[in-house]
Amino acid sequence: MAGVYERYRQVDYNLPETYFSWELYGAGLENLGRDGKAVELPLTDPRPDQVLLRVDALGLCFSDTKLIWAGPNHPRILGRDLQNDPTVAGHEAAMTVVKVGSDWKNKFSVGQRFIIQADIKIGGEQKAFGYVQRGAMAQYAYAGPWVLDGEGTCYLLPIKDETGYAEAALVEPWACVEAAYHQPERLEPVAGGRVLVVCAAADVADFTGLFPMPPASLVVLGAPGSAVHGLMEITASGPEATPEAVRDAAATAGGFDDIYLIGIPEPALIEACDLALAPGGVLCFLSASAIPAKAALDIGRTHYELTRCIGSAVPLVRNAYGQNVRQELQAGGRAWMIGAAGPMGQMHVQRALELPRPPAILFCTDLSDERMHYMKNRLQPIADKKGVKLVCLNVGGVTDLGTRIADLTGNAGFDDVYVHAPVPALVEQGADYLGDHSILNIFAGVGIGTKAKLSPEIFRKLHTRMIGSSGSSMEDIVNTLAKLESGQLATRISLAALGGIEATWLGIKGVKENRFPGKTVIFPQVNNVDLVGLDGFASVCPEAAAQLGQGCVWTNQAERAFLDNAVEL
Repeated sequence: MAGVYERYRQVDYNLPETYFSWELYGAGLENLGRDGKAVELPLTDPRPDQVLLRVDALGLCFSDTKLIWAGPNHPRILGRDLQNDPTVAGHEAAMTVVKVGSDWKNKFSVGQRFIIQADIKIGGEQKAFGYVQRGAMAQYAYAGPWVLDGEGTCYLLPIKDETGYAEAALVEPWACVEAAYHQPERLEPVAGGRVLVVCAAADVADFTGLFPMPPASLVVLGAPGSAVHGLMEITASGPEATPEAVRDAAATAGGFDDIYLIGIPEPALIEACDLALAPGGVLCFLSASAIPAKAALDIGRTHYELTRCIGSAVPLVRNAYGQNVRQELQAGGRAWMIGAAGPMGQMHVQRALELPRPPAILFCTDLSDERMHYMKNRLQPIADKKGVKLVCLNVGGVTDLGTRIADLTGNAGFDDVYVHAPVPALVEQGADYLGDHSILNIFAGVGIGTKAKLSPEIFRKLHTRMIGSSGSSMEDIVNTLAKLESGQLATRISLAALGGIEATWLGIKGVKENRFPGKTVIFPQVNNVDLVGLDGFASVCPEAAAQLGQGCVWTNQAERAFLDNAVEL
């Protein structure tokens, strides 16, 4: 007779009559489940248009904590009556088909294994799995038409038989990491878009050949005179270039797709132009001379609305577009990971080390000796193999950071700075040490309206590309899964803690409080296993702990031994 693990894989057992689900009834952890416990629900057959999925592994995400703490105030479920219509969080999931509705008999079969791309939109409306749709923070989940045939797309992605449950569940957060390195850039003005030209001082700006078709609307503030060439025959003076005039123009136009700021503007004018951008808008600094003052730019809009800043010190405006469209970390370059030792930061560090052509110097800073030691212990062997200089520093109390960076980079600054903590001061700090044609990535989710004081010179002189990203696309998750299953990416290295279905409440609390230095994964089909870090896993399942890799790294062999011992069929 086959062992527990093999029967589990093949769904060779009778399904239970009930299952446990972490229903969300309102805002706050006190409204997750009932009295800190999962809710027991009947396990019914799927409808004809559904399939029933067993949740095998679930990664707990910081986005889950945002949903749970916000409840009906979360933008994705705004106003939902959770008391009478609870949702279920959880979107980092590996799942197995255990029953198939009659409509899908020709497409799905029992035993098929999948992960899910949770960012589902139907008719332009957000129908995300784990938000609008009940997600995977439960032992079973029902997938209906939105998941299985959402406007012709199936959001379930098949995984290979040899792929582990935990490593598959961790593909989704890894896809978000991958997405940070594949942010499309606009290389020209929006065709037929809304354009604002702000002449802050006399300077030369040549727009010749920039607009193959006229903008839908064009507003000019200030007196361009002969300083502006090739832009719709502008010769007359416009209203004075003031912050108030910019705000009034933006209110009338509904925001601008492209804004050109000519000369040496005061911070208040820069800030007004930044806020006047439409989502996806570009602010272009055009000045032959240095712009000395820093301005408070909305980095939350950069992260969530994909606004961009570019610049040029030469008159030809079209040179500002496409100056720096590098997507990947600079091969053989200098990279700084700020907040590197958190779960997502460690993923970026690992990804950098596993690149075919990694940076030569990887500078990692954080505020926790414990987390830094944990990360270095796991990733130093990869750095040694790739010949990367991995420098890990707890910057708490460090007073000579600038000197250390100058020594490390030879006063050249960093080619890439990635900020993994939602702290504007850290974005400002990273911006102070950027090199030529660098990338400043605001990876941590800072809310719209969050300001950081930045120098326009990083755009005008250094041609820095400041970007941000949230979530991932279907292409990102497909590519990440392919990297996992081809052996190019070991997502399992990110796993730091685990537990059974009952441990979910404490697991979410732990994610919110940064209790563990890596990802927490729940195995919903396991009962009576408390939340535990891998360093204490031997006390839970010594047979599985013996199969961990060097540095307490999760392996598929450890997973098999764990499920063989912990699952009750």
